[in-house]
Amino acid sequence: MVREALRLEREAAARYTDHPAASSDPRLVTYWESLRRNEALHRDLLEAWLRDHGEDPDAGVPEGNGLAADALDPGGAGRHPLEEAPSGPPGHAGDLARLRADYDFEDEAVAVYGHFAYQTDERELRELFKELARSESGHRNGLRRVIGTVRDPGTPVVLFCPLCGWDIDFGPAPREGDVGKCRMCPGRFALRLDGTGDWTLERLAP
Repeated sequence: MVREALRLEREAAARYTDHPAASSDPRLVTYWESLRRNEALHRDLLEAWLRDHGEDPDAGVPEGNGLAADALDPGGAGRHPLEEAPSGPPGHAGDLARLRADYDFEDEAVAVYGHFAYQTDERELRELFKELARSESGHRNGLRRVIGTVRDPGTPVVLFCPLCGWDIDFGPAPREGDVGKCRMCPGRFALRLDGTGDWTLERLAP
């Protein structure tokens, strides 16, 4: 169980490294980075537990993706599937897909750790799994709120400036072709929708 938990935490840290790298929204990048740091702490706790019990954390870690089969049923005990909702304003297709996948991952993790806590007879390990379940529950709740915020038409569209990295705020419900100027550099950009349904910026002459 500890090795399966370690695999999950390593997978979580990896996904929260990849997802911000694919986003242009500085607010989401910051949130994903906070999740990555938290999952890295979980990984370190599990690796330390294995070392304290004379085990090599890198030996025999289960291969493959996904969570324990017992927790994969969305209607199973402890699961809280994300309710279907309108996709929201345009421009966020990629970020929303990643956030929804993260929500499902965390929702499954809560169920897995709760199952592990019930299964183990070792008090210290039971408390560790309970603590992990509490943390992943917080991640799940946070992701639900973030998804709702991204879907809200009243949420401003904010993107990284491709020239200097500062943020450019286009306000709520912008239209394709709206122009924004970076406050820190001479960059001027037009808002465009790419082929995948995400906002992107076209640089304009100063």
